[in-house]
Amino acid sequence: MSNDLSERLWALFDETPVASLGVHEGEGGVGVSLVPYVVDRAGPVRFVVLVSALSPHTEALRQNPRAGLMVSAALRPDDRHSHHAQTRFSCRVTARFVSREEAAQRGDEAAYRARFAIAETLLGLNDFHFVALTPEPSSARFVMGFGRAYTLTGEAFEGFNHERGR
Repeated sequence: MSNDLSERLWALFDETPVASLGVHEGEGGVGVSLVPYVVDRAGPVRFVVLVSALSPHTEALRQNPRAGLMVSAALRPDDRHSHHAQTRFSCRVTARFVSREEAAQRGDEAAYRARFAIAETLLGLNDFHFVALTPEPSSARFVMGFGRAYTLTGEAFEGFNHERGR
């Protein structure tokens, strides 16, 4: 079963190019942004985003690297339950700004260019920065609907622990 769950999780990441990023803003406030991302699956899983210095979430990550990330599947119009049972992944992350050189060496830049046609333009601007978002241990959850929620384990999300009530 975990092989099927793993395939569905990675399909969600492959099919959904934009995530919601929740950040801590000054004075205890919270902000949420949409961020295009790529996933680095080698070693500990990392989500890599390209952010503008002009965006509020960029300064928020510089001030406090702890954030939340959610990737949600598109709603299914033919399923009247999908609004409440939408397939989704969420986790707490720690952000680390990555130099362009490191992004190139790790393959993050190439992956970003391959996934997003606008990358060439954005990478030509000096105010865009790569940020690696590393999930915190035991914070990753994969929900595929009612009664199908899993806590993910392992650095590569290889374990799926079925959540049975809290």
